[in-house]
Amino acid sequence: MTNEKMVVELMEEAETAEEPGSFDRRQVIHSASDTFPIDIEVTSLESAGYVYVYDTQTASRSVINRNMLEQQLQKLRPDKTRYFTTVKPEFEPEQGKLKCLLHPDDPERSLYDSWGFALCPKANLTSQYQVTRHVQVRHRMEWQTIQDERARIEREEERSDREEERQFQRSLIELAINGRVTAQATEATGTARTVNDGPAMVPTHSDCGCGQRIRTPYLNQHRRGKKHLRWEKRHGSQHS
Repeated sequence: MTNEKMVVELMEEAETAEEPGSFDRRQVIHSASDTFPIDIEVTSLESAGYVYVYDTQTASRSVINRNMLEQQLQKLRPDKTRYFTTVKPEFEPEQGKLKCLLHPDDPERSLYDSWGFALCPKANLTSQYQVTRHVQVRHRMEWQTIQDERARIEREEERSDREEERQFQRSLIELAINGRVTAQATEATGTARTVNDGPAMVPTHSDCGCGQRIRTPYLNQHRRGKKHLRWEKRHGSQHS
């Protein structure tokens, strides 16, 4: 009974909000035809009205139809506290600093301009999740285009990585073949080798900071490759 009374009280204290959207009394909803030769226009629209509600935890304000007010006020969190109230909380909602991907300051703005994307001034999002959801909901076509471009770039990078790996393997094979030829030629001419000289062409392996184990003669070549450079870009270079 106490809960019902509080809902009633909150409903009575609800602040009236402006009617969302616009209403055109001259709007034609049916044009004259052979079947029904009369134009039908909207002349009036009845609404229960709209009110403001506030999130009890974030203090963010939203607008709902008065017909839905009681249902929204009865929603409870797991701890039995209300999700919404009609009384403005005493604290201000948290203001984020993250910007929409279509904001004028986004690093990819020049690319988005070339695609004809509109600007979005949204700059108070509180998390990366909110940024993603905002773009997904408010800019659906732009979000899909961005995702398609990211997928294309990823495919290109994977293709480049595979080609680089194949080239690296070919270089190792050539090195091994040349090593065997050199060893055979040395043996044929009777050249003496000592234990301290070590094998003719048996390159050892070295651990690269990116987690790869590379044959020592090709360590520098590996560190100049795209795959390693992308790793350094994400984690910072460990080599001067």
